[in-house]
Amino acid sequence: MAALYLGQKEGKDLVYKGKVGIGWSRTTSAKIRKALDTVVSPKQKLTKQIRKPKATWVEPTFYADVEYRDITSEGRPESQLVQGPDQALTAGFWLFGLSC
Repeated sequence: MAALYLGQKEGKDLVYKGKVGIGWSRTTSAKIRKALDTVVSPKQKLTKQIRKPKATWVEPTFYADVEYRDITSEGRPESQLVQGPDQALTAGFWLFGLSC
C-alpha cells in the first residue's frame, strides 16, 4: 500500500484533504490493507469527486489521527513526516481510499 486518501467532514460533505503515505511499517501496512479490503466500494464517497484512476475506494468507516507539519492553502496536511512531537500538529481524517 503506497498511500491512504484522507477526507474530513465539513457540514454534511466529505471533502478531500490529501493523502498520507509514510509513517507505518510493512506489518502495519498489511493490517491496514486487510481492514480496508473489508469495506471496498465501487465508487468514491466524496461529495466532490476527485480524479485518482488507480485508487481503490472504500467506505469511510475508518478514522485516523495524522500528524503533519503544516496546512496548505487548500486546507490539506503537508509534510506528514514529523521529526519530533513538539513540531507536530494532529488532526483526524476519514479514510476513503488507498493507492498501491
